[in-house]
Amino acid sequence: MAKLNITNFDGVYEPAEDSYLFVNHIPNLKGNILEIGCGTGLIGISLALKGNKVTAVDINPLAVEAAKSNAKNNNVDLEVVEGDMFSSLEGRIFDAIVCNPPYLPNSEDKYDDSKLALAVEGGPTGSEFTIRLLEDARNHLESQGSVYTIISSKMKEFQTSWNQEVLHEEKFFFERLRLVRFWRS
Repeated sequence: MAKLNITNFDGVYEPAEDSYLFVNHIPNLKGNILEIGCGTGLIGISLALKGNKVTAVDINPLAVEAAKSNAKNNNVDLEVVEGDMFSSLEGRIFDAIVCNPPYLPNSEDKYDDSKLALAVEGGPTGSEFTIRLLEDARNHLESQGSVYTIISSKMKEFQTSWNQEVLHEEKFFFERLRLVRFWRS
């Protein structure tokens, strides 16, 4: 894939190993795609450059501005919406949903930036955000659609009734990250 022109913004999750694992190993999707938690827009922009119609949503207004700016800098048409997961997308259905979720268990340490904490902490066990994502995705996904997300070895108590397939796995110093496809039976 061509090199993307991504600018990092204060108060917005900076693309890291998990972001690049996602971009480098996501299958060739086609259609109307939703990205939850777009941050700088890296994943959504990479999918739009492959010819997809992409809607990106983030709860952080700074991330919404970052994604819009980065889409413009990459000459990409990206619909960017501010909202909490699906809250701003009433009645909309997508062919696929992608999300590099917050997956670390809540930390005793407090972040200097509460918006950054939203981007990295997935709840007390680290799994709560992703479980909620999968529960709510049912109402916004075509019947044959899939959800693609990162699952970390740091997540505890992660259980779902969705079918799942590990597409790629990498081990890092402190955790193992998997790009996983979920679909309904």
